[in-house]
Amino acid sequence: MAIHRSAVGGGRGEPAMSAMPDEEYLTVAEAAALLKVSQSTIWRWIDQGDLSAYRVGQRRVRLRRRDLARLITPIHRRAEGRRAVPEADLSRPLSGTEQKRMLDAIEQAERFQQELLKRRGGKLFSSSTEIIRELRRERTDELS
Repeated sequence: MAIHRSAVGGGRGEPAMSAMPDEEYLTVAEAAALLKVSQSTIWRWIDQGDLSAYRVGQRRVRLRRRDLARLITPIHRRAEGRRAVPEADLSRPLSGTEQKRMLDAIEQAERFQQELLKRRGGKLFSSSTEIIRELRRERTDELS
Protein backbone atom coordinates (compact mmCIF):
# COMPACT_ATOMS: atom_id res chain seq x y z
CA MET A 1 0.00 0.00 0.00
CA ALA A 2 1.42 3.37 -0.95
CA ILE A 3 1.39 6.25 1.46
CA HIS A 4 -0.62 9.01 -0.15
CA ARG A 5 0.68 11.96 1.87
CA SER A 6 3.02 14.27 -0.01
CA ALA A 7 6.43 13.25 1.31
CA VAL A 8 4.31 11.51 3.97
CA GLY A 9 4.31 14.73 5.99
CA GLY A 10 1.64 15.23 8.55
CA GLY A 11 -1.49 14.73 6.48
CA ARG A 12 -4.41 17.17 6.49
CA GLY A 13 -2.19 19.99 5.20
CA GLU A 14 0.37 19.75 7.99
CA PRO A 15 3.91 20.28 6.67
CA ALA A 16 6.39 17.42 6.83
CA MET A 17 8.84 19.41 8.95
CA SER A 18 6.42 19.96 11.86
CA ALA A 19 7.58 16.79 13.64
CA MET A 20 9.75 17.31 16.69
CA PRO A 21 12.53 14.75 17.26
CA ASP A 22 11.92 14.70 21.04
CA GLU A 23 8.33 13.47 20.65
CA GLU A 24 7.47 9.79 21.06
CA TYR A 25 7.02 7.95 17.76
CA LEU A 26 5.60 4.48 17.18
CA THR A 27 5.76 2.02 14.32
CA VAL A 28 2.55 1.02 12.57
CA ALA A 29 2.67 -2.33 14.38
CA GLU A 30 3.11 -0.64 17.77
CA ALA A 31 0.27 1.79 17.06
CA ALA A 32 -2.02 -1.06 16.01
CA ALA A 33 -1.20 -3.02 19.16
CA LEU A 34 -1.71 0.05 21.34
CA LEU A 35 -5.17 0.77 19.88
CA LYS A 36 -6.03 -2.94 19.51
CA VAL A 37 -6.76 -2.62 15.79
CA SER A 38 -5.15 -4.27 12.78
CA GLN A 39 -2.20 -2.75 10.99
CA SER A 40 -4.35 -2.45 7.87
CA THR A 41 -6.71 -0.21 9.86
CA ILE A 42 -3.80 2.08 10.77
CA TRP A 43 -2.74 2.24 7.10
CA ARG A 44 -6.33 2.99 6.05
CA TRP A 45 -6.46 5.88 8.54
CA ILE A 46 -3.19 7.19 7.10
CA ASP A 47 -4.47 6.88 3.52
CA GLN A 48 -7.74 8.64 4.41
CA GLY A 49 -5.84 11.48 6.08
CA ASP A 50 -7.25 10.68 9.52
CA LEU A 51 -3.79 9.94 10.94
CA SER A 52 -0.51 11.72 10.27
CA ALA A 53 2.50 9.60 9.28
CA TYR A 54 6.16 10.57 9.13
CA ARG A 55 8.96 9.09 7.10
CA VAL A 56 12.16 8.16 8.91
CA GLY A 57 14.82 7.64 6.28
CA GLN A 58 13.86 6.10 2.95
CA ARG A 59 11.46 3.34 4.01
CA ARG A 60 10.45 3.55 7.64
CA VAL A 61 7.19 5.19 8.72
CA ARG A 62 6.41 6.40 12.23
CA LEU A 63 3.37 7.85 13.97
CA ARG A 64 3.29 10.34 16.81
CA ARG A 65 1.72 8.98 19.97
CA ARG A 66 -0.21 12.23 20.48
CA ASP A 67 -1.75 11.85 16.98
CA LEU A 68 -3.02 8.41 18.01
CA ALA A 69 -4.54 9.90 21.16
CA ARG A 70 -6.61 12.26 18.98
CA LEU A 71 -8.28 9.24 17.34
CA ILE A 72 -9.75 8.14 20.65
CA THR A 73 -13.01 10.01 21.07
CA PRO A 74 -16.25 9.26 22.90
CA ILE A 75 -19.12 8.04 20.77
CA HIS A 76 -22.05 10.45 20.89
CA ARG A 77 -23.72 10.02 17.52
CA ARG A 78 -22.96 8.29 14.27
CA ALA A 79 -22.21 10.38 11.19
CA GLU A 80 -25.61 9.59 9.67
CA GLY A 81 -27.34 10.89 12.79
CA ARG A 82 -28.33 7.57 14.30
CA ARG A 83 -27.31 7.08 17.89
CA ALA A 84 -24.82 4.42 18.86
CA VAL A 85 -26.35 1.55 20.86
CA PRO A 86 -25.62 2.02 24.58
CA GLU A 87 -24.01 -1.00 26.22
CA ALA A 88 -27.03 -1.40 28.52
CA ASP A 89 -29.28 -1.92 25.47
CA LEU A 90 -27.19 -4.88 24.34
CA SER A 91 -28.25 -7.00 27.31
CA ARG A 92 -31.99 -6.27 27.23
CA PRO A 93 -34.38 -8.82 25.70
CA LEU A 94 -35.38 -8.22 22.09
CA SER A 95 -38.89 -7.00 21.38
CA GLY A 96 -41.22 -9.13 19.29
CA THR A 97 -40.59 -6.94 16.23
CA GLU A 98 -36.81 -7.15 16.71
CA GLN A 99 -37.00 -10.94 17.09
CA LYS A 100 -39.01 -11.25 13.87
CA ARG A 101 -36.57 -9.01 11.95
CA MET A 102 -33.63 -11.05 13.25
CA LEU A 103 -35.24 -14.38 12.34
CA ASP A 104 -36.20 -13.07 8.88
CA ALA A 105 -32.61 -11.95 8.29
CA ILE A 106 -31.27 -15.35 9.36
CA GLU A 107 -33.72 -17.16 7.08
CA GLN A 108 -32.78 -14.91 4.16
CA ALA A 109 -29.07 -15.57 4.78
CA GLU A 110 -29.69 -19.32 4.94
CA ARG A 111 -31.66 -19.23 1.66
CA PHE A 112 -28.83 -17.31 0.00
CA GLN A 113 -26.29 -19.81 1.35
CA GLN A 114 -28.32 -22.72 -0.04
CA GLU A 115 -28.65 -20.96 -3.41
CA LEU A 116 -24.88 -20.45 -3.60
CA LEU A 117 -24.23 -24.05 -2.63
CA LYS A 118 -26.69 -25.26 -5.29
CA ARG A 119 -25.00 -23.08 -7.97
CA ARG A 120 -21.64 -24.57 -7.03
CA GLY A 121 -22.93 -28.12 -7.31
CA GLY A 122 -22.70 -28.68 -3.56
CA LYS A 123 -19.03 -27.72 -3.44
CA LEU A 124 -18.13 -25.56 -0.42
CA PHE A 125 -15.82 -22.56 -0.68
CA SER A 126 -12.31 -23.27 0.57
CA SER A 127 -11.07 -21.45 3.65
CA SER A 128 -9.31 -18.19 2.81
CA THR A 129 -7.88 -17.64 6.28
CA GLU A 130 -4.33 -18.71 5.44
CA ILE A 131 -4.31 -16.77 2.16
CA ILE A 132 -5.43 -13.60 3.95
CA ARG A 133 -2.79 -14.06 6.67
CA GLU A 134 -0.05 -14.52 4.07
CA LEU A 135 -1.15 -11.43 2.13
CA ARG A 136 -1.18 -9.40 5.34
CA ARG A 137 2.33 -10.60 6.22
CA GLU A 138 3.57 -9.65 2.75
CA ARG A 139 1.95 -6.23 2.94
CA THR A 140 3.36 -5.62 6.42
CA ASP A 141 6.84 -6.58 5.22
CA GLU A 142 6.52 -4.20 2.25
CA LEU A 143 5.40 -1.32 4.46
CA SER A 144 7.88 -1.80 7.29
